[in-house]
Amino acid sequence: MSVIYPMGLLAIFTLLYSSLIITSRLKAVKEGDVKPSYFREFLNDTPPTYVQKITRQWSNLYEVPVLFYAVCVAILALKIEDTVFVYMAYIFFALRLVQAFIHTTYNKVYHRLLIFFCGMVTVLAMWVRLLLMV
Repeated sequence: MSVIYPMGLLAIFTLLYSSLIITSRLKAVKEGDVKPSYFREFLNDTPPTYVQKITRQWSNLYEVPVLFYAVCVAILALKIEDTVFVYMAYIFFALRLVQAFIHTTYNKVYHRLLIFFCGMVTVLAMWVRLLLMV
């Protein structure tokens, strides 16, 4: 087992999630919910909620996960990978999947916040543990 696998899975998920942005934007233009010119500068129109939710979630996949990728790369570079780090990495990956599901579907803010907080704690714990081991 290695932290490279949850890292790779999260990267693949992020890239595949991009197809939802393309699909939702095409749908919005096709249904007349937004003018195509909106996507040139993201001005002078308001996209429908389904486009906004998917776009915000996609942005979320490039925020906290950066700290996750960094700690995983440090773990690998320092050769201190162990089962605890691997499980923590898989937990973070699973939490990001759950958060994306909540955000993109029923979007209950309290549920999303709880999952987001758990992910933050997981990455924080990975960083603290890393720093204690070096």
